[in-house]
Amino acid sequence: MKKLLFLVIPVLILSSISNAQAQYDYNWAVGFRVGEPVGFNLRKYFQNGDRAFDVNIGTYGLLYNNDRRYNNGEYKTVGLMIQGIYLFHHSLFGKDWGHVYYGFGGQVNSRKHFPDAWRNESIKSVSKISLGPTGTAGIEFKLPNNLAFFLDGGVYLEALPSPFFLNGQVSGGIRINLVK
Repeated sequence: MKKLLFLVIPVLILSSISNAQAQYDYNWAVGFRVGEPVGFNLRKYFQNGDRAFDVNIGTYGLLYNNDRRYNNGEYKTVGLMIQGIYLFHHSLFGKDWGHVYYGFGGQVNSRKHFPDAWRNESIKSVSKISLGPTGTAGIEFKLPNNLAFFLDGGVYLEALPSPFFLNGQVSGGIRINLVK
């Protein structure tokens, strides 16, 4: 199912991009997202809304991937995640009611790691800080009262301490857009 979402979302975005500018007349947006990650979303719009910068602060591994093999051990807990992504916006089918977006950035995570040796030794867990690049693509629909509903999917590729550890991220949520 996750693989299908990672294929469908980019195809929908690429097939629906219009040559018209996004023309979002917003300056800031704040919201809440559920999925991977679960947490707070802050967005700053630039250049008439066709560019934006997202900051997401929330959990890492809450809804899925909280019990998974990692770096000669296992993740068995939920961690904190901070993510920053530079986004490009395009109107959906040339209409103002919907937009698609895509972008790239970085992510930092803090999570407990249980090495395989923990079963035989007194070491129970090790706190890990990880970082790496992330990418996302999504769709946003305008709602009344400056609200917007969004769905997005992406991937986090860890660079340190476990290079090439891959984690999918799919979430949806709602944000309130603050008019200029």
